[in-house]
Amino acid sequence: MTRPTKPEMIESARKSCAATAVGIPARACRLATEEKALEEHRSSADNYALGHTPQDIQRLQLLGRIYQTFTRRAFAEAGITTGMKVLDIGCGPGEVSLIAADMVGETGSVLGVDASADMLQVAKARAQAAGHAHVSFIAADLRTLTLDEHFDALVGRFILMHLPEPEATLHHLTQCVRPGGIVVFQEYDLSSHEDASSPSAPLWEQARKLSTLPWQRAGGNIHAGMQLPSMFHAAGLPVPHLAYEAAIGADRDWPGFEMQAADVRMFLPLIVQSGLATEEEIDIDTLAERLREETVSRSRAARLPVVVSAWARTSL
Repeated sequence: MTRPTKPEMIESARKSCAATAVGIPARACRLATEEKALEEHRSSADNYALGHTPQDIQRLQLLGRIYQTFTRRAFAEAGITTGMKVLDIGCGPGEVSLIAADMVGETGSVLGVDASADMLQVAKARAQAAGHAHVSFIAADLRTLTLDEHFDALVGRFILMHLPEPEATLHHLTQCVRPGGIVVFQEYDLSSHEDASSPSAPLWEQARKLSTLPWQRAGGNIHAGMQLPSMFHAAGLPVPHLAYEAAIGADRDWPGFEMQAADVRMFLPLIVQSGLATEEEIDIDTLAERLREETVSRSRAARLPVVVSAWARTSL
């Protein structure tokens, strides 16, 4: 089933809000406010990803530290190796592109694609600093991307969950892969908070919800990870191999505390505008340390969202 596009969600919320004048509950107005806030957040997302502030740079480094092992493992399981040509879609600041570049070596190549030219400036600078001359980047709309070459592998991380029609886009992108080529995607499954900490840690649970509920209420896909098999099927791909894993920690040095706080910080304007919490209640500058103390002082374990990896080969 095709999810509504952002404009359709906004228009629906506006109609619902207008209907409150004739007695429909005010919840529709709140949803409209949340979607408006999400639009504003998305419009400024490029500035966040560019790492213009110390907090943004720290989050990018944390993402690399926490998810690098997951991505390398999935790529290796899928068969990505030396000499391959890899297409990384929704590459953002280049985290996944650089992992692929290490794995294919100088005899291979990596092309990163993202809609944001500004974000790609960061990716190019990072690739140059790493000495990866075999990595290049282009700005393009994934839905209409057309390339004159075929690739050995198509990869993406945390991108399909943001697309209004992921199945159609995935089908389109597989046309860039050679027969028998590899397709690998990793997506979050944000649907469960029940076992995010054990024994239960109230502050951790609240932080997880604050970094998920705004996205969910505005129509974001919190089930993308578990939907990867159906996405692959709809795109004409074989049943994928799967992995289900999450970053988990209990020691004081675990970077997940900073990661969870950074996720809340990313959505902070939306959280406040939608009435989920105030800035004073969240106290974002001390959140990571409070999460750490809550977990470590009571010998708890805490985890970040589940990551589902899926990989398959295109038909020969």
